[in-house]
Amino acid sequence: MTILEHSATPKTLGRPVVDTGVIDVDIHPVPLDGVISTYLPKRWQKHLAEYGARTTNGLQNNGEYPQMYGGAMRADAWPETGYPGSSLKLIQDQLLDLHNVQLGVLQCIAAGGQTLNPAGQALNQDLAYALVRAINDWQLEHLVYPDPRLRAAIPVTFETPEYAVEEIERIGSDPGVVSILGLSKTLEPLGSRRYWPIYEAAIERDLPIQFHLSQGGGHANTGSGWTSYHTEYHVGHVQSFQSQILSLILSGTFDRFTSLKIMFVEGNVAHFAPLVQRLDYHWQTLRSEVPQLRRRPSEYIRDHIWASTQPIDEPEDPKHLIEMIEEFCPDNVLFASDYPHFDFDSPETVFPRSFPDELRTKVLRTNGQRFFGLDVTN
Repeated sequence: MTILEHSATPKTLGRPVVDTGVIDVDIHPVPLDGVISTYLPKRWQKHLAEYGARTTNGLQNNGEYPQMYGGAMRADAWPETGYPGSSLKLIQDQLLDLHNVQLGVLQCIAAGGQTLNPAGQALNQDLAYALVRAINDWQLEHLVYPDPRLRAAIPVTFETPEYAVEEIERIGSDPGVVSILGLSKTLEPLGSRRYWPIYEAAIERDLPIQFHLSQGGGHANTGSGWTSYHTEYHVGHVQSFQSQILSLILSGTFDRFTSLKIMFVEGNVAHFAPLVQRLDYHWQTLRSEVPQLRRRPSEYIRDHIWASTQPIDEPEDPKHLIEMIEEFCPDNVLFASDYPHFDFDSPETVFPRSFPDELRTKVLRTNGQRFFGLDVTN
């Protein structure tokens, strides 16, 4: 396994063991202010102190959540010092132990404190690479090695594929790593050939890719321009996921990379089903434009596209949620708690009472076993 220079005593890990517990694909660790700097070369420590980090988010100080939300964190998740997500003990007490989470996947999308601009979107790509390396070393040393129930989705610099590949080669074989982390808003649609080297590197390391909902990307935050209201922005977030799934399928990415597995995190599930139905409908008459596709668009879902539950849709009639999940693909939906955010979902209460037991087990455990390539024991 990789030996991190910053750590004197990294622990040897085996593969995650999941038999009767829960797989949670979306946990947000937050480094304490200044911690990530200790993993950076002196050059970048000095650079950040003097200049900061410019990102693709045009409004650098405008975060994902309204100011009144306090960083969108649970009130009880604040440790005595630091931020929610910075205390391993609270993660253990409030999530892993309480809800029998046997595999919790870390999605570190902030370089420290309440700074919500993701490190991988720094416009200075040399700095971006230094930051994602630091984040990956930090989360392995301080969270994954001390508690093997936690594993890392490693952020990489998607807009500089050569650096992304270098990071995957550096640390992708570490048993503490279970996936690669990207963001839903990219400079080009994900089917673009510029990202293909990343997909190839992911397959070589047998790693799936998780794309988390995000701001940034260098474009307006909806398909029709900039929003005037936070509510407008928040509801329209899923547009990025919709455009990305279209790009990945129609570009022939999955025909070229036949074992590539993609998960869209924190974008709910219901909007995918009608989108794919509409795609199938138009493909019937426009298929001559994309002769490289070997299958009907919807047929790529089971082998290549997964979605997480959080924030789960809650229609007035609970059976409609079940219908939408089954319409999308009941084998490709995974549980996400979004800990430690205020809209945290508990695996015991997230589903309506009418939710079928078999489907519940799939979402909480067996679908995740297949996505992460774990032994399916039940």
